[in-house]
Amino acid sequence: MVKGYKKRYAKQKGQTRPVKIPAKARYNAFTQKYDRLINRIVTPVELTLAFDPKDNPGGKVPFPVIKKTALWDTGSTGCVLTEETVKEMNLTPVGTTILNHADGATQSNTYLVNIHLPNRVGFAGMLVSECKNITGDFGAIIGMDIIAKGDFAITNKNKKTCVSFRVPSMQSIDYVDQHKKLTRRK
Repeated sequence: MVKGYKKRYAKQKGQTRPVKIPAKARYNAFTQKYDRLINRIVTPVELTLAFDPKDNPGGKVPFPVIKKTALWDTGSTGCVLTEETVKEMNLTPVGTTILNHADGATQSNTYLVNIHLPNRVGFAGMLVSECKNITGDFGAIIGMDIIAKGDFAITNKNKKTCVSFRVPSMQSIDYVDQHKKLTRRK
């Protein structure tokens, strides 16, 4: 948890109310906007061998950075790299796991990597599995192991998709509660 971070919401008289976030509270976020409705979310991603960013105070990445695109998949419990991406990164397996997918289940190698999303949203030491090369022109899948670390929103106002993600999670979104509040005011 970020130092100085307090709960975004507090209970008061059975209802949730917003609480000011301290000025010291920090989060990283990115937003990707499309000029049309989309049926899948694909964002740029940078991958490196795993390392502890605290060991690099100057911010220099000690390994080559591999740039790929990543499909966001809320049905995937963890992040996945394609065989092509694993080969390009020259990764060494750290173990194996059973990977469940549309064609059944297969044994898959696992690897430790750092994953860098747009706008400096990064995750160090992520355990990822490997899958066959996937049609769709992406080299990675962002799964719930990353998505669950933050707030993830997809909106489609005016037939234009907007995707936004931030870490750490700071607020619950409840459209039913918002609707109730709006209809009470009328």
